[in-house]
Formats: sequence, C-alpha cells, structure tokens
Amino acid sequence: MALKTEDGGKGLIEDHLLAAEKHGIEIFFDTAATKLVTNPKTGAVTGVELISRAFTGDDSGSQVGQKMTIQAKAVIMAAGGFEANPQLRAQYLGPRWDAARVRCTPYNTGDLLQIAQRDVFAKALGNWSGCHSVAWDADAPAYAGDRAVSNERFHKDGARFADEGSYMRNYTYAMIGRRILEQPEQIAFQVWDARTTPWLRSEEYRPEVARHLTGESLGELADRCVEAGLADDERFLATLSEYNRSLPSEEIAKDKWDPGIKDGLTTKGLPVPKSNWALPIDRAPFLAVRVTTGITFTFGGLTVNPNTAAVVSEATGAEIPACMQLARCWMVFFMIITREVVG
Repeated sequence: MALKTEDGGKGLIEDHLLAAEKHGIEIFFDTAATKLVTNPKTGAVTGVELISRAFTGDDSGSQVGQKMTIQAKAVIMAAGGFEANPQLRAQYLGPRWDAARVRCTPYNTGDLLQIAQRDVFAKALGNWSGCHSVAWDADAPAYAGDRAVSNERFHKDGARFADEGSYMRNYTYAMIGRRILEQPEQIAFQVWDARTTPWLRSEEYRPEVARHLTGESLGELADRCVEAGLADDERFLATLSEYNRSLPSEEIAKDKWDPGIKDGLTTKGLPVPKSNWALPIDRAPFLAVRVTTGITFTFGGLTVNPNTAAVVSEATGAEIPACMQLARCWMVFFMIITREVVG
C-alpha cells in the first residue's frame, strides 16, 4: 500500500501553493486558456491566449474578463482528463457515461487536451475509452464532488451482480463503477450487517456524506430500500437468504477471515460468487447505501517524449518545439484541475 500526502489532494495543492509563493511565482485563479500561440514558420509554441476574470498581475490595464496573451518561454500543461465533460464521456467512454456522477473537480473538462490537439496537432495516447470509477452516493451532485469531505452490492431489482471479493480492495473498487453503470437505472444498493459496518471509511460513508438506510431486521431494511428505489424487495430478501446459505460455518469464518490477504473464504454454488472475505449478513442492525457510478478520472492523454516531457506532434512525429529565444518571457503553467493559471 502506498503512503499518501497529508490531507490528500487538498494537502498536495497546499504544498504546491506554498512552494510557488516561496519562489515568487504569481498565481491567477478563474483564468481559462483558450489558445496556444505558435510561430507560423517554425510551429514553436510562443505563448497562450487566455480569458481571466481575476487577472490583476500586470500593468496593462486589462479589465476583468478581457482576453489577453502571455508570451512564454515554455508552456507546461498539467491538463487532467475529461471526466467532468458529459459530452466527451459519452463520445469516448460510450453509452450511459454522460449520466455518471463526477466525484471531484468540475473543471477537468478536457479543454487543454482539445486545445493542444487543435492548435499544435498534439498526438493522442492512452486508454481514451477507460476511466477510474467507483460506487458513489446516488444522492451526490451530478457535476462535482464535495472537495471538503467490504460489502455486498445489489442492483435495484434486488440481485447481486459482481464478485465483491475477486481481489484486494484497491484493485477492485475502481472498476465497480462501470459495473453499476450497466445496471437498471444505474443504481445499486450496498449492504452490511453489524460485523462489517465498523470497517466503513467515515469520509465516504458517514451519515453526513451518504444517506443511511437502516433496519433492525432484513425485512425492515428491505422496506427502507424500497422507499429509496429498490424495485423488488422479495428478490432482494431471497438473494440475501441464498447468499447466507452458501457460506462456510461461522466457526470457519471466524478463524479464516482476514481482510489483509485474499483469505479464500468463499461462497458455494452461487451464480455470482464472492471469492474472498465472504461473511454472513445476519447480525442487526443492518445498513444499506444507495449508490451510482462516480467517475474520478479518465485515462486518455497526449503523447510525450519520456526523456524531455515535450509533447509529440501527430503530424510530424517529432517534438512540438518551444520558444527558447525570447529575451524576456514567462513560463506559463496551466493547472486544469481547478482551471488555474500559474505564471
């Protein structure tokens, strides 16, 4: 397992901002790139056209929202993906992906990828039809997540549809979003009993983040799920009963269950198995959460030379040159994650 930055992405950006301030780098928010400026003879990138609603860092007298051009010695694009653009999701990922919820920033709309392809014929690379997507609260906003903030899955008709224990959590949770998207109305229910609710991550499953559907019996839980959109409570209860009957004895499970490894604690005879960590769902209180597909980021990008990080041209197969001969010019760094320009 990898270590992580303190406070996650928020902490990482805070570190970047402090480093920029330390080195005297000016930062402009609410600033969008609209065009890469090139030398018409050499094709070298010489600057960027942009529109800023808050640009106050020069003496040109520019007004809020005015178009402007920054001449640059180099342009560095940390462009992100297109996960916040429903049109591009449908175009590249396929049907239904325009309906997915955006987990994080609403600003990763693919702008700079398209600008680079349009203005300098940047060569595409990567898995443009692939993405990282997970189970996400079905009541979450459609276009942006809240950046301040082991189970069973049933589709809305009450049947299981995925092997929740096929591999370690970090290798499976990022694929389940695509499976949920294939279900009726792109809705599923995650279900736990009292054994496993203490293992839930508070940042994803506390009541302030996700609507809790609870019951002191499985029948009561089914009633709460019906109120939230479950279409077939009888099938739901039958699926749970069949699942519980397929498990090893509780004595075996107690000795064998180990969330740190693939423990081989599996179901027997189910059309959709649970290959590891299979525990019964029979101990009250019970909890369910209504989820849909949450997209985190896409996998399509641009071709770069790994030795120089220069973007490669689709037209020539060579690096797209940068303007290195200007006597006085800026380096412009576009951070599309929050549509910021760091100059």
